[in-house]
Amino acid sequence: MKNPFSYLTIFILLVSSQKFYGQTMEFKDFDDAFKKELIEDNNALKERISNFPQVAKDINSQISSQVRQKNYSEALFLANKLDSILPNNADVKNFKAKMSIRLDDYENALNLFSEAIKLLPQNKWFYISKAGLLAEMGKYDEALLLAEALINLDTNWSLSYYLKAIVLANKNKENESLIELEKAINAEPKSAMIYVGRGDLYLKLGKKNKAIEDYNNSLQIQPNYILASERLLTLKD
Repeated sequence: MKNPFSYLTIFILLVSSQKFYGQTMEFKDFDDAFKKELIEDNNALKERISNFPQVAKDINSQISSQVRQKNYSEALFLANKLDSILPNNADVKNFKAKMSIRLDDYENALNLFSEAIKLLPQNKWFYISKAGLLAEMGKYDEALLLAEALINLDTNWSLSYYLKAIVLANKNKENESLIELEKAINAEPKSAMIYVGRGDLYLKLGKKNKAIEDYNNSLQIQPNYILASERLLTLKD
């Protein structure tokens, strides 16, 4: 079983791997609810890219090739060229941040995520990316502030409360984390992943029966959700 609340790393990896400039989506560990949201976000991104001027589209094609080859330095070099053509484009800033993560330049990535959020503040996944990176860097208080900003942006988005809960759990504030998880469960979309997350926290706290209950609740939402099934198998007597 994975360590409880390992999802922040998953957020970074998945959002960094979204289909942007030729990258492919990875859905590992995400449930159907959030896969659907990511697909919708990806489709909106593709629509924005389709409105790029032709010279930008040509550079985009070159970037796509470099990303497929995992040549992230060259992809970032080309993205900088794209940035000179589209200097106020949030998606370009966001992509540069993702490439900076690949190249272990986290401080630059944080600055670029901030620029992306400033340019397109309604994009919730920008907040997820930046908050995830902050947490990976141990900057939990900053990550919490960003989670709060995301909640204020959309008070009924379950993943915003889930994000806050994860950060709190990483700060060993389990009771506060459980409060946010309850909010996440009552928000939308209904998520099998969130129930598994709470189950993992209950298991960490030694509350096996509550954990089992949440893993079963997860399967009520999505019967084929593999994480919940795996958890239950490991807890059989």
